[in-house]
Amino acid sequence: MLYFLQEHLKVAKDKHLFIDSLIHQPNEKLFLELKEYGTFFDLSTFHQLPFYEKIEEIIRSFQLIASSDAYVQFFLDVVLEQQRKGTSIQEFLDYWSEKKDKLSIVAPESGNAVQVMTIHKSKGLEFPVVIFPYDLDVYRQVNPKVWLNELPENYDKFKELLVPFNKELNYVNDRGFEIYEQQREELELDNFNLLYVALTRAVEQLYIVTENKISSKGEENTNFYSGVFINYLKKVGEWNDEVLEYSFGNKERVSILKEKASGVQIQECFISTPWKEHNIHMLASASKLWDTEQGKAIEFGNLVHEMMAEIKTKEDVEKVVYRYEQQGVLPREKSSEVIKNIQQIANHSELKEYFSEEVVVFNEREIVDIDGQIVIPDRLVFYSKDEVVIIDYKTGKPSKAYHQQLLRYGRVLQALNFKVLKKLLVYIDEEILVEEV
Repeated sequence: MLYFLQEHLKVAKDKHLFIDSLIHQPNEKLFLELKEYGTFFDLSTFHQLPFYEKIEEIIRSFQLIASSDAYVQFFLDVVLEQQRKGTSIQEFLDYWSEKKDKLSIVAPESGNAVQVMTIHKSKGLEFPVVIFPYDLDVYRQVNPKVWLNELPENYDKFKELLVPFNKELNYVNDRGFEIYEQQREELELDNFNLLYVALTRAVEQLYIVTENKISSKGEENTNFYSGVFINYLKKVGEWNDEVLEYSFGNKERVSILKEKASGVQIQECFISTPWKEHNIHMLASASKLWDTEQGKAIEFGNLVHEMMAEIKTKEDVEKVVYRYEQQGVLPREKSSEVIKNIQQIANHSELKEYFSEEVVVFNEREIVDIDGQIVIPDRLVFYSKDEVVIIDYKTGKPSKAYHQQLLRYGRVLQALNFKVLKKLLVYIDEEILVEEV
């Protein structure tokens, strides 16, 4: 990245000194020092952005393009499409690694541009100018095979054999010689028909770019298109060993040039504005709870509940909370409070054994009930292959409705031949309350 930025930002400092001064810096300090060269990239803000916005932020912060760029815009379209599918950054990198060689921009046919196509696709079409940059081996095939239906002696158990198509087929028997010659003739016909199509698409000008294949004896190889062209030049008396370009015909334009109004609009500048500058606000039905004590309690409870889904042992608590802080989901000043709350759960006298390394834990795993319904217990703790403890987290006041939910989880697991040792409700508040159902 530094190697690229040194050239892109036109840094006057020697390249190796520039890289050496920054390569070992932590990220925050690295981006702070890059401000000297006109970049403004804030890592904490970046972590809070959605995937697509992250990419636009990189383009804006490092001034990657000054004007509209079809390739960058196409890349952004791919990013947006993958974001809609819920793709994470790592999943996108895997996707890009697999697909990058096959993806390409889609250019409108009305654009003033060169069209690249196969000879087969060009059949029946015409173009003012055609460039044919190709040298084909007329007789080349990939691992060709043919059926030999008249077999030599000692093969009386077979009516025919699938054999490789090569020169040895000539010497098997007369039928082998016939098949070999017939296949060669068909290849000649196909490939010269292909050459005919390529050379008859041009209305005004045809450019042929081929190879200068001449042996040490000055002989061309007519098994290739290049040899056919050289052979033609020799027959019309134009060939010269030292000349590599030949021209025929009149260069004056025959057709009348007509100006065509292009329906394509060209966007000169790259438009990218941070979403916060659009002054867009989202309104939800829950907004009546915002900035109220009840609203804050619900938000806090939901966040802790979400973190608990990623915590298996008490050693995971600080790592998970720190990641939420780094992603901008949790304010830094709230981190210690959240860690304290979750550690109260993990170290609770009635719960700590369920957060140890000795047990197997599955958080928020989907289980299909016998009636096709899906249930998702918050935490399943297994002591053996068939013994399990069910734990469910709740916020707010205790309720009998929660008991029914937990009892249902127990019935589903028992139907799957598990022995349910305990069913625990954990109420998350300033004080942790554990209730066995």
